[in-house]
Amino acid sequence: MTEAPKTPTGPADTGQERRNITKTLIAVLWIYGGRGVGMLWTLALISRLGVGDYGMYGIAFALAAVIGPPLDNPYVVRSMRESEEKFVTERASRFLVGLSLVALGTVLFPVNYIAWFGLTVAGGEIAFKSYSSRFARDGHADRVWRLDSIRQIASVAMAVVYLFAVKDPSLLVASMFYVAPYFVILVLAAIAARGHRPALPGPPRLTLALIGEMGGTALYLQGDVLLLGFLTDSTTAGYYTLCWTVAAALAAVGQSFGMTYHEPLRLSGGRISSGPPLRLTLTVGFVSCALVALLGVVLLLSPAPTELALAMLIMSLFTGMRTMISVFQVVLYAQRRDLTRLAANLGLVPVKLGAVVLLAGPLGAVGAALSSVGADAILLVIYVVAIYRRPLR
Repeated sequence: MTEAPKTPTGPADTGQERRNITKTLIAVLWIYGGRGVGMLWTLALISRLGVGDYGMYGIAFALAAVIGPPLDNPYVVRSMRESEEKFVTERASRFLVGLSLVALGTVLFPVNYIAWFGLTVAGGEIAFKSYSSRFARDGHADRVWRLDSIRQIASVAMAVVYLFAVKDPSLLVASMFYVAPYFVILVLAAIAARGHRPALPGPPRLTLALIGEMGGTALYLQGDVLLLGFLTDSTTAGYYTLCWTVAAALAAVGQSFGMTYHEPLRLSGGRISSGPPLRLTLTVGFVSCALVALLGVVLLLSPAPTELALAMLIMSLFTGMRTMISVFQVVLYAQRRDLTRLAANLGLVPVKLGAVVLLAGPLGAVGAALSSVGADAILLVIYVVAIYRRPLR
């Protein structure tokens, strides 16, 4: 008789901790390799097309973030905690969701740039995550981010070559080159999903709750970009989008660090002792905060616009808190605290967007940054109380 696997109550030893940290560091190298290329893409867009066009691009990307992650969230959450049988069938339907969004975006191509680009990127990202979900499920954050970086490098390389190869480049054509690799991903994701009958990600009530949770998160994280573009102009939105891009790139280390604990958290039912140690969570949060603060100081001392530099300094606090929130979110996934996350994220949307309305007019990108910091401070407190007030040991 085969011995049943033991359910861990915590990381096996410091050796396991070191392995998880190593995976995280490798993931970070891939993240920042890809994000570094992404920053080159940002600079290329601004230098060749201007901050206004970059702001338009940022608004379209924000739309992708509002549409894609909510639809993908039920698959993200369940892929790390459900059985193998459910995982492979839900991966098939996950691919179909991505394919449908890309198809809709293609139909809207001649109608509206923001709708086309937002839907295509949203669908392409869902297809990518369906393809890389096996690695994410097994806790291999390094492999997930390696694939993501390869896609990013391919997108940016094609688009940047276009920007500098022609005399009068346009945002539309540059964006077409940028999204081209997603169509390769669609083929790879289709091959990975073949042979499995698609299945919905859980009961309808749970699915709606998970979509609503991430819908709130998406509006919480990206609604300010859309609102800022409406209240001010594309230049101000461009400044804030640049700050947010840097902050999100550094905060992604929290997601990667939490991902390395997927398997022990799944096997233990979300016990805190099986997840990321608090001291390490605080450390990665502090480091990410310090790096963005350093960039803000450099910008303040440079000829860069003061509004951009001040917003970057303020967003350093957002970066540190968002890094820790990303780690705690993984624990809440494993603990099936879906309604807690739903209530927190939806509840904070009007708080943050209301602050943007009040502050964006007089302070521009700085006001949006202050709104982000204040709202994330509240969310961090909610998550900490939810996890540590009545911990699963």
